[in-house]
Amino acid sequence: MKLTDFALIFIGVTLPIIIIVYVNVSFTIKAEEQEMYYKKVISTSLNDASDQMKEVENSDSEIDYGYSGVSNNKISVNSQVAVDTFLNSMYNNFGIKGNKDAENYLQYFIPAIAVIDYNGVQVSSIESFEDDSLDGQKVVRHSLKPKKYYTYEYYIYYDSTNGYRATFSEKRDDAKESSLQSYHLIEFTMDDYVTHRGYEVINGKKEDIEVSGFYLTDTKNNYKLFSNTQPNVQSKKDCLKDTIKKLQEVRKSVIINAIESEMQFATNNNNIYASNAGIKYNFVFPTLEEGEMESQIKNVGIMALVQGISIGNRYLNTRAYSTSKLTEITRYYLTIPKTDDIANKNSKYIMNLYHKDVNCPEYRVSTHNNITPGYLFTKQQAASVRAVYKTGNTYITLEGFYPCPICNP
Repeated sequence: MKLTDFALIFIGVTLPIIIIVYVNVSFTIKAEEQEMYYKKVISTSLNDASDQMKEVENSDSEIDYGYSGVSNNKISVNSQVAVDTFLNSMYNNFGIKGNKDAENYLQYFIPAIAVIDYNGVQVSSIESFEDDSLDGQKVVRHSLKPKKYYTYEYYIYYDSTNGYRATFSEKRDDAKESSLQSYHLIEFTMDDYVTHRGYEVINGKKEDIEVSGFYLTDTKNNYKLFSNTQPNVQSKKDCLKDTIKKLQEVRKSVIINAIESEMQFATNNNNIYASNAGIKYNFVFPTLEEGEMESQIKNVGIMALVQGISIGNRYLNTRAYSTSKLTEITRYYLTIPKTDDIANKNSKYIMNLYHKDVNCPEYRVSTHNNITPGYLFTKQQAASVRAVYKTGNTYITLEGFYPCPICNP
């Protein structure tokens, strides 16, 4: 066989392989470019939503609300505006704005949009319902669900096997019903503030504990986490201390679980509606790495999960979601002068102050521990607050806080 014959055979065998590899590589490159583009579109849409979801409640220029970092803005979160803005931005970036069929079809590939607020989460997902604006016509599209609060419940029992010491329990024990001392329902927030509901059992009768909001470290109010009255024996004080510690430990996990459970339910439910629309993709809420969600709950924001969009020879990665956070809340931290420290480490200003930064030199050399509340959200609150300083078993009322001359809040 001649050399030219071998060359022709070699070319005949290798050329199809080269073409196939080239096509696959081209598809892969194209898919990666599309994936990068789609992720950018999602991120841009989330940023648009987070900008628009901030709603000014009051524009009185004489009042400094501090929440948004702008002196005349008191900000709340409008979840419906957030969802509508995100979807409209997606329609615009995909070039389908105004095409109702295309807009509705794209919604199937967005199984969950979560508006993560200070005290709860609202999720928007596909739902079938009668639209009053269309004379009761049945529609299938994204709809915002009621807010799910960051709730946690626990029980206080008297342990008959241990001298009737008060003990904390996350679960109700019917076998110990006669030993139930109190029941508590907590609504957590993104910081130390909680709303508390519950009841105490006295002589077999339930007596409601007044609904109230306070910081976990507020020693004037946090006794309600145990009962209607301040604990008067050491075992009860120990139980209260353990309860506060437990609540501080579980706060983040309660918030994360609330967000994940709502989004996971919405994602699983989306499969039913997508299947009815002829979409074969299996939508699954992605498994998150440890600590991944913690960075997303430091402030209010919006998160979206987008899946199943065809990108070249594969589908959009199930991790293709993003979070965009609002501006950090301004906080004003309280201090009282410290005058009994060693030389050069005393407070420079002998007055009660509020600071905008815990790194302020005056804040660091002044007394700031055991002051309740430790911080406030507006200058007006900081200047007029009646705070409490605990030293040993003594509580001292503090009034008259002034702006720190160093950090100039």
